[in-house]
Amino acid sequence: MCHKHVNQVENFDSSYNSDVDPVETFARAISPDLDFYQKVRATKSGKKRQLVYTDVLEAETGNAFLVKKGQVIRIEQRPNAEGNNGRTQIMDVLMVTPDLEQYSCHLSSTAVEGLNQRLYSGIWSQSRHFEKMATLVEDEFPYDELPEGFSHIWLAAHCSPELIGLAQGKENVRNSCHENFIHGFGRIPAIANIEDDTLRQEVIQFFSDRNDWNIFQGNRFTQDENRITRARMCPTPPVKDGTAIEWYAEKDLYVVISNCPYGDQHTCYSEIKNNDVFIEVYDTGIAPIHGEATKRIQGWEQAALERVAKRDQTLAHDCPVDEIKLPVELAHLASR
Repeated sequence: MCHKHVNQVENFDSSYNSDVDPVETFARAISPDLDFYQKVRATKSGKKRQLVYTDVLEAETGNAFLVKKGQVIRIEQRPNAEGNNGRTQIMDVLMVTPDLEQYSCHLSSTAVEGLNQRLYSGIWSQSRHFEKMATLVEDEFPYDELPEGFSHIWLAAHCSPELIGLAQGKENVRNSCHENFIHGFGRIPAIANIEDDTLRQEVIQFFSDRNDWNIFQGNRFTQDENRITRARMCPTPPVKDGTAIEWYAEKDLYVVISNCPYGDQHTCYSEIKNNDVFIEVYDTGIAPIHGEATKRIQGWEQAALERVAKRDQTLAHDCPVDEIKLPVELAHLASR
């Protein structure tokens, strides 16, 4: 509960107060039902879940894996599998519903879950939906083999041709997670079936531009010498064959995964060799119960628009404006 304070400005107290910390109040308002997710996890240990399909995320590629609500996706390392090199493989992960209406959102997820994930952390969709998409129900990573304070599932940017080009030179860019996301999103039927080539590529670019969940990637957020918070990434230690993480699907979705060209970060980009990663999808037989969790805060758009309409509507810069190209998420409105 927030208590009002009437301190004078000259007595201002900047000490931390969790009751008025916006992010803390957001996180408190919605927390996981641990009993429910423990039942989901028990379907694995009790061998009650049913295998739906298996697949392979091949080295240097992206792919999209359909996971229906109530199912789990298991993303498994097998460093010593045939063709692999004994090292852990870093990946980047995004999610989208089959109808493309909801996608995994940095804004929503970091506000209530923080910048890295641990067991029972959730992934949430974007504003105007803000629904839970998935929950982490298994994390077999050997944290004690990482440096102190480091984690391996964290939400941030992914490598792109621009970023790698800055460090390596444009002519040396051989792949990137962005390129792999272009590959993966292009394999989703609703996107692949867009007949207009330009629109299809814009849709793919829109989804590929999202910040994502980096997994099996040693990382710690810390401040540098200029007190700027940055991600500090370490080589990911080799894990045993069969080491995996699992997400439980709260709704039907595609889990789009990039096989990161940085491998395990043990050496420079140009020398890394990537590994295949193994995918298993299981039906737990347990239906999600959190579909209505955020319905109480939906339907805000009209009230917000009415408030905005009462404010000063002076143009930011009063001059003739050429016709502009609508962003891809608005393109479907152009024909109305």
